[in-house]
Amino acid sequence: MQNNVDELLDSQINSKLKDIMERRNIRNFGRADSGNIDDSFYKYLLSEGYYFDKDLIENYLLSIKVKPFVILTGNSGTGKTKLSQLFAKFRYSKDIIAEETLLSTKVLVRESVTSEGLSIPRKVMEDIIPITNLEKDNQIIKIDGIEDTDAKFKLNTELFYTNDNIKEHLNNLVENEPDQKIDLEIIKKYWMQKYKIVPVGANWTDNTNIVGYYNVITEDYQSTPSYELIKQAQNDSANPYFLILDEMNLSHVERYFADFLSAIESGEEIPLYGTNKTLILPNNLFIIGTVNVDETTYMFSPKVLDRANTIEFDTLLARDYILSELDDDDFNGDIAYLQSPLIDSEISSLNMEGLKEILSEITSEGETLLEILVTELTNFQETLKGSGFDFGFRVINEILRFMVVAWRYENSPNEWDNWERYFDAQIKQKILPKLHGSEKAIGKVLNNLFNICLHNKNNNENPKNFEVTKENSRYYTSAVKLQNMAKVLSEQRYVSFIN
Repeated sequence: MQNNVDELLDSQINSKLKDIMERRNIRNFGRADSGNIDDSFYKYLLSEGYYFDKDLIENYLLSIKVKPFVILTGNSGTGKTKLSQLFAKFRYSKDIIAEETLLSTKVLVRESVTSEGLSIPRKVMEDIIPITNLEKDNQIIKIDGIEDTDAKFKLNTELFYTNDNIKEHLNNLVENEPDQKIDLEIIKKYWMQKYKIVPVGANWTDNTNIVGYYNVITEDYQSTPSYELIKQAQNDSANPYFLILDEMNLSHVERYFADFLSAIESGEEIPLYGTNKTLILPNNLFIIGTVNVDETTYMFSPKVLDRANTIEFDTLLARDYILSELDDDDFNGDIAYLQSPLIDSEISSLNMEGLKEILSEITSEGETLLEILVTELTNFQETLKGSGFDFGFRVINEILRFMVVAWRYENSPNEWDNWERYFDAQIKQKILPKLHGSEKAIGKVLNNLFNICLHNKNNNENPKNFEVTKENSRYYTSAVKLQNMAKVLSEQRYVSFIN
């Protein structure tokens, strides 16, 4: 019985892909990743009428190079889903990904030259348009108010062309052999979409909403858009695919996404409900979760936040949004490297020895970057000790990997003076997101972390009263975030990173 179920499952779970790839004669699928990697995504956004902070875009693109799971958080309407969708569209806005042959037949040359059209046999066109049925039905028409209840269509099936090369070719053919037949194909070109936006439902309690399940009543596998995207990515390893889980915290993430969290971390396969089959997440699949901040949503657990880069989208004041002058300068680093998620994909599995080897070759003001990062990470660890928000080797590894890809994006300088900009991003994306609690639990921790982010970290500045500027801060965006959290904590007696 199980063997029969497995055979049926194999034949059904890929039915849409097989229909596209085999029965319908699709060509050109799976071409190498050749999206607009040499063009600028930032310029593309501006041309489409969207403006995002350039550092935020860099952080997003660098994060997906380090790990294929990123969380975007912020108020509704700040562009979280849109940024992910636009990047996926940008990657493939120029390439025709697939072709479908709608019709393939032979046609006569003779009359093509005078009419600049080709007569197509009616029985051939029946595969595309139900001509006979249309002509059978009586039609009610009025011509200048005069009614006829027994009118009928008489359809001619002629195809007109405009290409001068075709015209010249047919002229040559008609002179030599006017009654010969030539090949005609009608082709449909379209995109094999490489992203899916999947709204998370409040009733999601297991992974069947993502990967589907085997229905024993219908003896059919109930697939999902997410599952089909994953299978498509498996068959097209040269290109990145994006699964965008919209409003990811509308349900408890641990209930429906636990298998994915484990698979992303361990590389293990995900069981498919109702079968003995499993699903392997391909290396070219990137999962982007968006998180709206309101009273209808659930908090993320440390287990989730620990496994992702969490990028915050700020809400701009109307004045800044409307009146600010757009920065139309391009990215400063290696654009092709930044915009190609699969370049350097092996960095996600680079171990500590490999990371140490790279970071020890980079210097800044007389020290190796490895020595600097050891000191900085230790400071943050010791500050968080005892509060329950300490971080372990997973976070350390991912921060170091991020620093490596950021360094390579900036063209791998031997002396790297801009490392603080990227370490600042990692403090905010990897260390701070788990922080939450009451004044008693984290008030002192916030103050200490805030002071580490300033140039003079020995001062004991109160974040609620201190004016944070880029000049007096080593890690400006993290200092601003900690200051905002301290203010919320003072007013509401409780705060979390995502509120």
